[in-house]
Amino acid sequence: MLDQLYLTFLVLSRTHSYTKTAEQLYISQPAVTQQIQRLEEKLGLKLVYYHRPNLKITQIGEELADFLQRTNVQSQQLLERLQTPNKFREINFSTTRSLSEFLAPQLIEEIAARDAFRKISCHVGNTEQALTAVRTGKSQFALVEGNFDKNKFGYKIIRSEPFIAVVSGSHVLTQYRSLTWSDLVKTPLLVREEGSGSREILASLARAENVSLSDFEHLIVISEPLLIRRLLLDGVGISFLYRSLVEEQLKNKQLVELSMLDNGQTAHDLYLIYAKDSYFKEDYEEWVDVLK
Repeated sequence: MLDQLYLTFLVLSRTHSYTKTAEQLYISQPAVTQQIQRLEEKLGLKLVYYHRPNLKITQIGEELADFLQRTNVQSQQLLERLQTPNKFREINFSTTRSLSEFLAPQLIEEIAARDAFRKISCHVGNTEQALTAVRTGKSQFALVEGNFDKNKFGYKIIRSEPFIAVVSGSHVLTQYRSLTWSDLVKTPLLVREEGSGSREILASLARAENVSLSDFEHLIVISEPLLIRRLLLDGVGISFLYRSLVEEQLKNKQLVELSMLDNGQTAHDLYLIYAKDSYFKEDYEEWVDVLK
């Protein structure tokens, strides 16, 4: 439903190549060049430039491309709904790895129970990947726990979740009634990868006490919360996790929540986010009540 000039630019923003754009749109390369030039003149904006030997999209161009992608996806969704109102719909969302352990299954079970969707797609990654999926229109909404620019997304808070220090029930640190960050730095720290919301929250807690993750003598970076939990159960180091991720293990005392004297525990908001000013805002926010 996009104007041809905008469609051509959207494809170019993905391919970064006039030749590949021409091939995808079945037009000549000079036609692509002319259309991009006409769009820049029409808008009075610089959208592309060459950084030899590569074509680059300007920051303004990237913002426009993201908007066009979201608009294109939403217009297709709306058109399908109008044309086939009784047809089962599709739902496509992203979730961070941490929330894939306890929130995403709950949501999928609820969606499936309603029997109103012919296809459910769930993409698991870190916070940065989930934000990108929503920003580019690849996902309709996302479940995230990391920080994000609230001016660039629509969102609703699902709930506040405790973020705690955890070790094996047999770990030597369980003998202490209370701990400081300086007590922990000699213990291997199991931490998520760059781009993870959990890692960002942990780093923020540490910084508040003038500690860096690099101060730990042993830093073990793992992208999967399940593997972190497995290693904790085997007595390997310490980690900071959402309580819901280890609720069962805490109850049977396989894992223990450590008591921290200083800034070692917090509660962090979990969010459902979607494209800013989305036409389907009310549809997405309906799921928040299911997850509380």
